[in-house]
Amino acid sequence: MIALSPIFVLSFAIIVLLIALFYFKIGTKLCTILTVLALSCALLCSSIIGYKISFNTQAITDISNDNMQLSVAPPAPAQDQQPSSEETIAVDADSTEDANQPSDNGENSSIEESNTNQTNTNETNTNENSNVNSNGNSNQNANDVANQNNNQDNTQESSQNNTQESTQENIQDSNNAAQATATQEQSAADDSDDGWKARQITALFTCDGYGLLYSSLILIVAIVVACLAYRWFIHEKIHHGVFYVILLFMALGGVTLVYASHLIAFFIGIELLSIPFVGLIGYQYSQTHSLEAAVKYMILSSIASAFLIMGIAFYYATTGELTFSGLSYQLSTMSYPSTLLLMGVCLMLVGIGFKLSLVPFQLWLPDVYQGAPTVVALLLSTVGKVAVFCAIARLFLLAPIVNNETIRIILVCMAFCSILWGNLFALMQTSLKRLLAYSSIAHFGYLLVALIAVQYQVLALETIGVYLIGYILANICVLGVISLESHSDELQDHENEIDLSGLFWRRPILALAMGVGLLSLAGVPLTAGFIGRFLLLMLGVTAELWWLNAAIVLGSTLGLYFYARLIINLYIRPVGRDDLNSNQNVSKSTWRDIKFSELFIVLSALLTIICGVYPKWMFNLVSMAQYLTT
Repeated sequence: MIALSPIFVLSFAIIVLLIALFYFKIGTKLCTILTVLALSCALLCSSIIGYKISFNTQAITDISNDNMQLSVAPPAPAQDQQPSSEETIAVDADSTEDANQPSDNGENSSIEESNTNQTNTNETNTNENSNVNSNGNSNQNANDVANQNNNQDNTQESSQNNTQESTQENIQDSNNAAQATATQEQSAADDSDDGWKARQITALFTCDGYGLLYSSLILIVAIVVACLAYRWFIHEKIHHGVFYVILLFMALGGVTLVYASHLIAFFIGIELLSIPFVGLIGYQYSQTHSLEAAVKYMILSSIASAFLIMGIAFYYATTGELTFSGLSYQLSTMSYPSTLLLMGVCLMLVGIGFKLSLVPFQLWLPDVYQGAPTVVALLLSTVGKVAVFCAIARLFLLAPIVNNETIRIILVCMAFCSILWGNLFALMQTSLKRLLAYSSIAHFGYLLVALIAVQYQVLALETIGVYLIGYILANICVLGVISLESHSDELQDHENEIDLSGLFWRRPILALAMGVGLLSLAGVPLTAGFIGRFLLLMLGVTAELWWLNAAIVLGSTLGLYFYARLIINLYIRPVGRDDLNSNQNVSKSTWRDIKFSELFIVLSALLTIICGVYPKWMFNLVSMAQYLTT
């Protein structure tokens, strides 16, 4: 069960943190340290298991691709197999003298004795034939002697043959015993390596490189949010340990959802991810619109869960399967899909549309983003959507749902409308969190292109991975800066364009990092967002999705406008002299002292540029994270 160690670590950390919080009354700082340590341990376990699984999978692939290596035997087994039947046939085809040279001395002496006996017998028979009329008794005696000699020769030959056969049988038995021992050792070695191979853990979970990659991304975002939340709470004297307990529950739900290979585990993971979000959104209820955002998200989550569980019920009533692999088999063997199955798939798509906030199910999402704390908005835009999308991608990769033309048309319409709707309404926003809410609608509309073109599995899988990595890094840069500029004792976070105007003259490092994140979201070259956008276009061309390609180009053009407007706003020079002096003082202190939370944002910006300039390592990382097909 070492494959489930990230889930076990998070579960154990929740228990320890609850005991430390309610019995020892620890403060916010200790809660932050324990949470970061627990998430780091889970991330370390996930990274080690993912590396081992990817390494073993690559080694097996290399061996299976080269059949000549498997046919070459090592030197020791070749010597043991020398007396086999194939070599005996080859020896018989050659001259007998050369073959008998390496034989034993006993065999040579027996052959010479038999030849001598045969010569003596021939001479005796000649003498007997010449004297047959004169002496009949001697002829009969000679025949008796010859018969005795022949019987002795036959006895010796039969004993020699039995000896040789018994020797060969002993050699064959020893060879079989050696081969059986080698087979047992190999099977024992294979059993010991099974812990580091992609496999199904019961029917509910699958441990493979695909799930472990996105589990690592979820845990990294959770670590960043834990550090940013401590800076957000730093001005308050009240302890906020409950926030970190809810954060660990949310991380546990995200990891469970990514591991899921069963529709029940998928539903449990979604609920374990969604319910903590209600508490996180309304946690700072003294802020403006906080309770309203929590109530709206709870209503949306309940509606999505109702549609999803009804779709799963229809699915099970039609196919009798709940595992992803079982669904794949049932759907591939059906001659035509039934009406009940199509209804089940459509109901599941409605629930998924609510979770991913796709058009026409994007209701109240900008209000939820605006009322939630900025660190929670970062969780909503990354973990809350990435975990659901990765689980849906695993289902679509295994089960041929998109092969149905009706479902394919529905997905194309959802993607097209989401791209245009998100970008058009983002143009009219002055609140940065509302703008990012509409932007997330557009970005996951882009990602639907990869799901629609899922029959090109390798390219779709790599495209999803590259795009999500760039999207997560960009959101950390943008929302992380807003969080550092805000505090929990204020009525609302500094999310408006006026609040961030001239940020470069106050905190230049954070302004540069935020600018890089906005450029990546816009898909500007030399950033990770451009690589993901280019792969999406290439995938759309391969699948001949021309309307969606046109929507991607148009949406990227609109996005470039409002992202560039925000970037220019960051570098507007302040006009007042007092503001200029105070800003210069803050700028000097910022250059001298970079906190731990700011370090995460700077590293995200650097990785965004590195992935855009040299994306090969990101391609290698995503290509190693293969999913289990059975």
